[in-house]
Amino acid sequence: LMAGGGYYLLDTNVLLPWLRGAKVCETIDGQFHLTESGFRPLICEVTLGENEAFAMSSKWGEPRKAKHAEIQTKLVVVDLTDDRIIRAYAELSTLAKEQSLAIFHDKNDLWIAPATRVSGATVLTTDAKAFKPLRDGKHLDAVVLDPHTGWQVP
Repeated sequence: LMAGGGYYLLDTNVLLPWLRGAKVCETIDGQFHLTESGFRPLICEVTLGENEAFAMSSKWGEPRKAKHAEIQTKLVVVDLTDDRIIRAYAELSTLAKEQSLAIFHDKNDLWIAPATRVSGATVLTTDAKAFKPLRDGKHLDAVVLDPHTGWQVP
């Protein structure tokens, strides 16, 4: 479960297929061994809100809500009130604004990025537009996955 010296942090777009029981999860798990490892994957606190909003707007039934609760027990939530994350957010937000990066307009991803950076994790995401510009060796470790196949994309 280690990559770049840390753990994997799952972007919301990687976590949601697990809630749906999507086949793409087998490919992702085959590459990163998320369910076999003794280390629990991380998620950013903002992902809890994103999932709750998605559940509400999609009118999830009790079985899917129960699956969400079960999956959540297998994850470690990164707390956004950590001063280091707040500073990293300010740095990444400023960088994104100055360089007109797409992530500047997605405030949830803008929180996921510093949570990943400060925790020493590698984010697993399908959002190439938001995360690829930050994986330059200075800002963030990110693995971008194809949303349909689950395989890594360059």
